[in-house]
Amino acid sequence: MAQERIIGRVYIKNILFLLLTVALIISGCTQTIHLPKKVFDIEHKGFHRGLWVRAVSIASPDSIPRILHIAQKLGITDIYVQVVVAGYAYYKSNILPRSQYLSKVSGSNYDPLDSLIRAAHKRSIRVHAWVNALLIWSLKEPPDSSNHILYTHPEWFIKDARTRSIADYSHKEWTDAGLEGLYLDPANQEVQRHLKKVCTEIVNKYPVTGIHLDFIRYPGTLWGLPENDTSAIFAGIEGYTIRWLNLVRYPQLSVISRWMVWHYWKLNRQKEKAISQILENVHTSIKENTIHTKCKLTTAVFPNPSMARYRFAQNWTNWEKILDYPVVMSYTQDIGLFSDFLNFTLIHRPDAVFGIGFLWHDMEAEAYWEVKTVKQNKGAGICFFDFTSIDTMVDFEKLKRDDINEDSLLRDTLRYGKVTNVFTDLPDPNFVKNGNDIITQGEHSEFAEFLLSLSLNFNQDLDRLNLNRDDFINKVQQDVIAFKYLDSEVFPLTDELIEPPKRKVDYEFIPWGDEDSVIVRQKADKINKLTQHMIVYPEALNILARATFKTEKGKREKHIARTGIYVFEVKEICEGGNPITKNNVKSELLPIYQSWTIKEKLQTLLD
Repeated sequence: MAQERIIGRVYIKNILFLLLTVALIISGCTQTIHLPKKVFDIEHKGFHRGLWVRAVSIASPDSIPRILHIAQKLGITDIYVQVVVAGYAYYKSNILPRSQYLSKVSGSNYDPLDSLIRAAHKRSIRVHAWVNALLIWSLKEPPDSSNHILYTHPEWFIKDARTRSIADYSHKEWTDAGLEGLYLDPANQEVQRHLKKVCTEIVNKYPVTGIHLDFIRYPGTLWGLPENDTSAIFAGIEGYTIRWLNLVRYPQLSVISRWMVWHYWKLNRQKEKAISQILENVHTSIKENTIHTKCKLTTAVFPNPSMARYRFAQNWTNWEKILDYPVVMSYTQDIGLFSDFLNFTLIHRPDAVFGIGFLWHDMEAEAYWEVKTVKQNKGAGICFFDFTSIDTMVDFEKLKRDDINEDSLLRDTLRYGKVTNVFTDLPDPNFVKNGNDIITQGEHSEFAEFLLSLSLNFNQDLDRLNLNRDDFINKVQQDVIAFKYLDSEVFPLTDELIEPPKRKVDYEFIPWGDEDSVIVRQKADKINKLTQHMIVYPEALNILARATFKTEKGKREKHIARTGIYVFEVKEICEGGNPITKNNVKSELLPIYQSWTIKEKLQTLLD
């Protein structure tokens, strides 16, 4: 689907810089950087033109002149320079270890942030300290430094729907799960204090214009859930099916999937609060401790609310009191989609800056059009991602051309088609009747407003669904009433659970590696003997679960993953269904047993 293709594109920015960073600790001095007062007062009354600069680009002092040459060529007013990445500092820090790559390239005395600030201020360019907030590690090899947060505070890392810490994931596991790497838990109070300390240290020592937080979000729907009965819903295979959502998709789901979405919405509110709390803490602290009189807090956010709010708990449209302005990662080659991002964002945050990502070759025409469109719509400004891409991929002469055929830049003209399979699976009337006495006033309207908020243009999407707003809210009301009844019958779970089914599987895994994909596929076809073994339960985060539970016993199949190809065969099917007490279930399997028990109780009600 177009939605999924677009979501995939946005991830490119998050992965690009992390694959180039290697780190280690070397401590340094932490003196305050003193600059003439005039550097604090750089003002640009007009269009904001930003440039993201990754940490690897400032590792050598020799790179600073080139960065500023490109910045001046583009008319840049603000540089967002990455100074905290992969748990390491590219500045003189008392809190974070120094990057091994930085020390290897330039020794222990060079301070990249200080050097860039001094050079940029001579050219009246403002500098923001770009901090990777919650994503801590993304490389295949583990951190070298014993002082890395992965070793010093493994308890700070987020847990998944099976209550397994992401700190225990291998590079292959997090890649196959669609993650960029290892995340801290935003709800952890120590994590919140740590981030505040890091940001405060920067603004207290360097005359930066602001702190720019990136990866200020959850890794996805299946991480960061509380450890309780209702969270166990998402440990099963069905949890994978609702990992993404938008307004148009909700009415197309089954009633049970919609029930799961409703539960996720309730849990996600706590996630949103955790992210907002981090921002509030940092905002307050940097305003009180900065040596810059007008220090700002900004964040990199996803423009599409179905991604930002539902998947990542990044409810940035409600951050007006704790965020000076968002920098929207509106990366796309499709000018129609960019227009959608622009219109939605300007309604909610007229002060937003729009990210333009040079993630594709021959992007000059689209970038020119996008900059022009932001200006024509009186947007506050743009920010280019990123220096390295521009320096190596961009033809500056093409970037200046205005002879553009706009029709040629439209990529996806079919995404606004009519949808016919709308609310075809309605809740049982008896559930609605029984739930009427349970529901509290206004509960359904809150959920309906949440669903409407997952659209770039809810009037347009409701028209696609052939629904008006009242029709939609009435349908949601019937859903929520039924959901309340289902909850009253399913929860709380007792100590007696139901054993889930499982599959005994033989398999081989062939990694993509650096070989051509055709060669890897040929290798998979030639596998004769399957030498590895696995017991597979119906769980959301097992890469083979969705495939094996659709496969007949004795039939050899292939499953394509992000890291390679699985060749597998189901050797034995165990149907489960036996009662078992909670105390007799292994702790690491408990969420799966609870999830299956919930599913069986629901099925009994539906039958």
